Amino acid sequence: MTPSVLNRVCACPVVISWVIGACVVNGFVLTRLISIASDWQGMLLLFLAIVAATGLGLFLRMFTCWPWIRPICSRINRAPLKVGDRVLVLSRRHKGTTAHVYEITTGQGGWDLARLDLGPAHREKCTDIHEEYSVLKIDGEPDGPANGSQPIRADTNQTSSAAGFRR
Repeated sequence: MTPSVLNRVCACPVVISWVIGACVVNGFVLTRLISIASDWQGMLLLFLAIVAATGLGLFLRMFTCWPWIRPICSRINRAPLKVGDRVLVLSRRHKGTTAHVYEITTGQGGWDLARLDLGPAHREKCTDIHEEYSVLKIDGEPDGPANGSQPIRADTNQTSSAAGFRR
């Protein structure tokens, strides 16, 4: 499976968030300070304000854009992942490598991280951990069964109240 441009872009949600944050803050700065750009000193001040606003946009994106950009990018790259899925790494050191997910762990932010089977050296150094948005699932069902129902497990004895039968 060849990743699309959208998949590659979504492998970098930090950059997407930064661009959005920087555009918003730069737009605010430009609307307030465009009147001072009449001479070279005003242009220099405006340029410095834009550079500072871009850095502020990087900081502000953590609180405004990141919480909704990360899950969108993960879904576009066919998350959620599960153990046994075959994935293509879209970013970082192992870019272009295909591997199987051998473990799903929870990161510090509370979202899932995939550990990829890249060999024992990477496993020992924990360099096999990837965010769900940075890999593209190339095997497995994208979201479960096509009819939207959950698979029935043989070891459950729950009674369905709607249908009145045991699963």
